[in-house]
Amino acid sequence: MRIQLFYNSPKARRYFRAIQSGLAEETVGLAPIGLAGGSALDNHDVSWIAAYSIERKRARPHLSDDRLARDTRVLHRVARWHYAAAWQRMARWRPDVVGVWGGQSVDARAVRAAAAALDIPCVLFETGLLPDSTTADARGVNAEASVPADPRFYEAYRCNAELPERCTPRKLPEGTPEPLPSRYVFVPFQVALDSQVLLYSPWIRGMSQLYWLLEGLMRDVPEPLHLVCKPHPSCSEPYRQLRRHAAGHPRLHIVEQHTSEALIRGAEGVLTLNSSVGIEGLLLGRPVLCLGEACYAIPGVAERARSPEAVRAWLSARANGIAVEAPLRRPFLNWLANEYVIPGSFRAPSVMHFESLRARLGEAARIRGAQSVEAVAAA
Repeated sequence: MRIQLFYNSPKARRYFRAIQSGLAEETVGLAPIGLAGGSALDNHDVSWIAAYSIERKRARPHLSDDRLARDTRVLHRVARWHYAAAWQRMARWRPDVVGVWGGQSVDARAVRAAAAALDIPCVLFETGLLPDSTTADARGVNAEASVPADPRFYEAYRCNAELPERCTPRKLPEGTPEPLPSRYVFVPFQVALDSQVLLYSPWIRGMSQLYWLLEGLMRDVPEPLHLVCKPHPSCSEPYRQLRRHAAGHPRLHIVEQHTSEALIRGAEGVLTLNSSVGIEGLLLGRPVLCLGEACYAIPGVAERARSPEAVRAWLSARANGIAVEAPLRRPFLNWLANEYVIPGSFRAPSVMHFESLRARLGEAARIRGAQSVEAVAAA
């Protein structure tokens, strides 16, 4: 099996080098996502490759229309160059499968587009959906992942798994832990310009909008339920206005000195757009409400809300102590652990990690081969 891995960051390069060593029986080539001329890409494909990066520009405050137009032209040009470089490397190397980290940045989307043009499966790598795991998915990550969305699939799934008992540890800033209310719902903030917010959250477009929505709804939510929000540790947005407002609000709090795991364990539910903290909430047996698109927003696993009224009803149910039925929570988590995630973090991959990854990459290559045979037979 010939595997070609394209990296665009030191993190991805280190992991892909580890894959190259760990899959010694395979032919693994590494390549930076470079720039080259000679692309024959049409405008539609250019637009798709650059779309997320342009959306990130558009979401930045105070960016003028002239600046956005200029940056859009530059990103379209860069998209062509990245596509040309990836296409040329794949055409020369002729891999059975390619891989790239993430999948939404302009350079990663260029790799995906080039692989599609050459009929080569492209596996997207990302931090795993479960603690101490890695995602490797030929369909996509996050809401685009190849996770079955039909509840009937999990109703029929019977294999148990040993699930993680702890959440992914995250470093806390220095300081004294803030006091917490006795009853609360945990609201994890997400990275402001992340694809989870910009691409997969159709009606809540940022954490400030989420905060003000919740503040308005809490007027009708019975006491003594509170909301506890925690900024994402990787997000540079200071949220100064929200912090000032929350400091004087009796039932909304913004905290930083508590781990997400501790906040989940003390909460009566987790309310999120589509964060991986939602899956941690499922692992710890808490009701989860998704406001955006998420691969775990499946009836019987986690609840979904697409309107303020639905959010208010869910919060009121938590305030009133109404039990949440989630009969498919455990089968869903069992399936993730048994069938979907690659065991072990990309930061310290083990022998088991590489064995599972070899099978996943081989499956992607076989699907391509089967499709090619069908095409020849049909011709």
